[in-house]
Amino acid sequence: MNGLSGVRYFLGFFAAPDGARFFDRVRLSPAGEAWTGEGLRLISGRSEPERYSITGVSRDGGFVLDLAHDGCHERLTLSAETPDVEACFLGSLVRTGDDTALAYVLEEAPAVRLDPSPTHGWGTVAVATVAKGSEMLVIRGPIGDTQTPYSFRTADDRHVEPTGYGHFVNHACEPSCEIVYRPDGRPALRARRALEPGEEITFDYTATEGELAGSFACLCPAERHKV
Repeated sequence: MNGLSGVRYFLGFFAAPDGARFFDRVRLSPAGEAWTGEGLRLISGRSEPERYSITGVSRDGGFVLDLAHDGCHERLTLSAETPDVEACFLGSLVRTGDDTALAYVLEEAPAVRLDPSPTHGWGTVAVATVAKGSEMLVIRGPIGDTQTPYSFRTADDRHVEPTGYGHFVNHACEPSCEIVYRPDGRPALRARRALEPGEEITFDYTATEGELAGSFACLCPAERHKV
């Protein structure tokens, strides 16, 4: 568990048939043997997320969740996490009136949650006090040879495209975290210093990413900027 007693934070991801990518910021609280909560769906090109309510139950180590918003209803069915994916639940999302089942990933990273960022839209932040040297987040997602503005480099021509919290880890010229690599080569973020609850998880893109895939205006609080 993380945050308030019993409250769990997640980040969901799915892609529509047209290739559009969606991220769901999910907060669940226990209600007896069930769950209630709320979510925000972050949609590319829209400044305001969609808000929806959530009810559901745990089932076989996963979840069955009902999402309701603006007269629409969706059923999210998720299986127990698998060892190779670790803190992810895998399943499908089906909207009432549409038989198309969309592949869905729900990531839980106990040390972090998604919040608005003062420097760039949304950011991944610490839930509780963190000691220097703590591993904050493993970057999960498909590995390929294409670098994007959101990918993490693991080797020459090898990049992870994050489907979870890693998508929202912002650059900072004086970052709170640094990238380390697990034995399987997957990148993780480790705290460079002690962090307080609500502090943003950031890293220096220029330290590992080589030539950046996209330009951006750095709005971090550092006096001197690297990008």
